[in-house]
Amino acid sequence: MASKFKSALKDVTDICKFETWLRFYFTQESGEDLVIEIPEQSMQHISENYPFLAQLAETYNNKPITPESAQRDTVEFIYTQLDGQHHEMGAVAQVLNSKSFENEISVFNLWVQAHEEQLDQSVMDFVDWMQLFEAWKRTEKGQSILSGHTSGTNAATQTTQ
Repeated sequence: MASKFKSALKDVTDICKFETWLRFYFTQESGEDLVIEIPEQSMQHISENYPFLAQLAETYNNKPITPESAQRDTVEFIYTQLDGQHHEMGAVAQVLNSKSFENEISVFNLWVQAHEEQLDQSVMDFVDWMQLFEAWKRTEKGQSILSGHTSGTNAATQTTQ
């Protein structure tokens, strides 16, 4: 059961990380709206290298985006593509409601914020993001942040006795 959960967790978090990657590089202002605009060449690269995730990119492409619509579209994609398809029915809900999911996505978002300047220098491939994130998680700082998240504490909430 643990390996099935880990597999589902990886697939769900990879989709969420991909969605963050899309928003990071391809969000443009259009009047009052924010719109995901993926250039044709990038869309072709995504289709060739990430055929499964290309469907999500197509869902977002040339469409206004809000935090609510991004969450709704991503969760709908996750359920449609994974629950009962790649994983047992109910596995997605179990993952989305887990502390493991919350921790992984929180730490990923912290990593993106901390490395925003580096990541913003040029459009990096999604696989490069994943490799950099996994390498960072193995660093002393990454391990420190991970242990704070997995234990449910962090420096701001620890008390001295």
